[in-house]
Amino acid sequence: MANISLDEYKNLVKEKRKEGFKQPYDLVYDNFITLGYDKAPKEFFLSNASEVVEKLRNSCWSEFQPLEKDFTSKMLKELVDDEYIKTLTPIEAITWFVEEFPEHIYALTLSNTQSRRSRACKEFESIIELILIGAGIPLDSQGNIGKQEFVNKGLGKLVDLVSLGVLEYIVNKRNTVLISAKTTLRERWQEVPEEMGRTGAREMFLATLDTSISSDVLNTLYEANIQVTTTKNIKETYYSDNERVLTFEKLVEICLDNVSHWKNFNYTVEQNEQMIELITKQIEKHQNHKFVEEYYDERLKNIKK
Repeated sequence: MANISLDEYKNLVKEKRKEGFKQPYDLVYDNFITLGYDKAPKEFFLSNASEVVEKLRNSCWSEFQPLEKDFTSKMLKELVDDEYIKTLTPIEAITWFVEEFPEHIYALTLSNTQSRRSRACKEFESIIELILIGAGIPLDSQGNIGKQEFVNKGLGKLVDLVSLGVLEYIVNKRNTVLISAKTTLRERWQEVPEEMGRTGAREMFLATLDTSISSDVLNTLYEANIQVTTTKNIKETYYSDNERVLTFEKLVEICLDNVSHWKNFNYTVEQNEQMIELITKQIEKHQNHKFVEEYYDERLKNIKK
């Protein structure tokens, strides 16, 4: 009979999970490359952003699901004493296992559920980031720069991406695009308008895959200058009568249009140095992601020193 306390088992699950799965960004990036999106022209993402979101999510799920199944099986086996099991019939073994380890089984199931939710959100953020990078849109990512850096610059903890970047946000909040990514809103949607109010920005884009946002919530978000953004299919199926819901294609278009506002802006030497520092930080983060690294390298070259 396995002799492992509940706390020990929880720690073991956490440790083995880190070893057994790719990080969400790595999973999305690998599938982005496998699907050939790194070879797609920039214009492709303007017309096919929704398709990229859907295909990447499906591809990532197809890779993740068998790994989670194998992980769950291995973690349950950690509870079993093979020699003792051999003395039992199959029915006796199952009965013994369920009666002996109900809390351990629940802990593993809960851990799987929480991990899925966390991963789904991080993967979604990564997908949006890669779409914008694919379209050649300048951006800074909270995941690369750090949450505290975003908070310190007044962007808040719920902003995941800012285009053109953190520096442009400091210079002119009205000519930047702030994006917050949430697969589903649930009750946490109320945090978004509050956070938006603290940024001082003109508007924020809430990227989501939620199919059950009520009209009241949509109106409340819109009045707070929060633009709900989703895939073409979700908009057509669930929000066809609400023109306030945007598509990811429209978001890419808005970001590209915003880039044009900065073409003739004269950055100071100090501002250029700050941009170089921020971009270099992100290059270091993506040394194993050639497509992303090359994107930031190109941005670095375009800075007028």
